Amino acid sequence: MSIIKLGGRKSKDGAAAKDTRNPCIGLCRFGGQGACLGCHRSKAEVKGWKRLSDTAKAAINERIRQGTQAVPVAKADGKAPRKRLRKLDRKIGKLEAKLAALRAERDAMAGSD
Repeated sequence: MSIIKLGGRKSKDGAAAKDTRNPCIGLCRFGGQGACLGCHRSKAEVKGWKRLSDTAKAAINERIRQGTQAVPVAKADGKAPRKRLRKLDRKIGKLEAKLAALRAERDAMAGSD
């Protein structure tokens, strides 16, 4: 029985060892594609890593090794995009209020000259 070393893990009988290590490198920032800029996992994969099966973890690690990014999964009922739209609408509202206040301040300064 030979022992073959595969990516830091040992496997007996030459069977491929599953790499189930957490790929996190501590750079947890999510880009526009919805994937982490550090480990290239989706938010769902990062959040549920401990609950994933070894097979799923190995598949994610293999995808990362191949250089493919995660595809963010939207909920079937479409709640995720609507939630994002509501958040963006709130931000726009706050920015519009701030802009109106700045314009009023500018007009007051221009009128006092």
